[in-house]
Amino acid sequence: MKKDYIIGCGVIVIIAVLIIGGSAIRKAQLNGQEAERIADISNSKSPQTIDDLKKTITAYEKQLDQLLKASSKTATYWKILATRLQDRGQHAEALEALQNAIEHAPEDTALFYMTGISAGIMAKSGVAFPGVESRRQAYFSLAEESYLRSIELKPDYDKPLYAIGILYAFELDKSVEAIPYLEQYITLNAKNPEGAADAMFVLARAYYAVGNNIKAAELYDLILNTSKNQDKHTQAALLRQRVFN
Repeated sequence: MKKDYIIGCGVIVIIAVLIIGGSAIRKAQLNGQEAERIADISNSKSPQTIDDLKKTITAYEKQLDQLLKASSKTATYWKILATRLQDRGQHAEALEALQNAIEHAPEDTALFYMTGISAGIMAKSGVAFPGVESRRQAYFSLAEESYLRSIELKPDYDKPLYAIGILYAFELDKSVEAIPYLEQYITLNAKNPEGAADAMFVLARAYYAVGNNIKAAELYDLILNTSKNQDKHTQAALLRQRVFN
């Protein structure tokens, strides 16, 4: 078991080194090629004809395409590394990998969702250590901002909707803010009653926290009517009873 863990960690380190080293080499090569191209043009006459101008534009477009492809691959490698680190519970390291991935793919909604997950876990770890409170708040802020950015990039991506609902309802004491995101998640999962039921529990809690017991009870009734999971039935019935006690 220990040997497997050491080998696994070694693989992660090797991947990271290959990513960083490969990225640096490719970047240096591309930058060198770009510098040579600029020097060639600087030392030559400007395009004199429309055909010459088109050829020059085409040459630059090819170089730009190469740069974009290299950047996209780099983002993918960092994303894979972040996923491996999250699977091992190494969320601080995962956040570093995700930061690098986002630098290369700043509109990848999944990267921001993954960042929110790791940041939220880090916020809840080590609460007894001295001076940790400021770090906790920084991690919670990072989680919130990451989920919101993920939703902004893709409003119908349901995972960050549920995640930020959990964050608001259970961690940040922002039940009012949790409600619209959880409602949207439930709407998107109308054909997935069990997945929707999980969100309904959180939403019912949020409604109860803001004093809307009627809405909370309605959601528990809806779980009883739509879920086929006996454990969820038992829990919903118990919580519904507590709402009016």
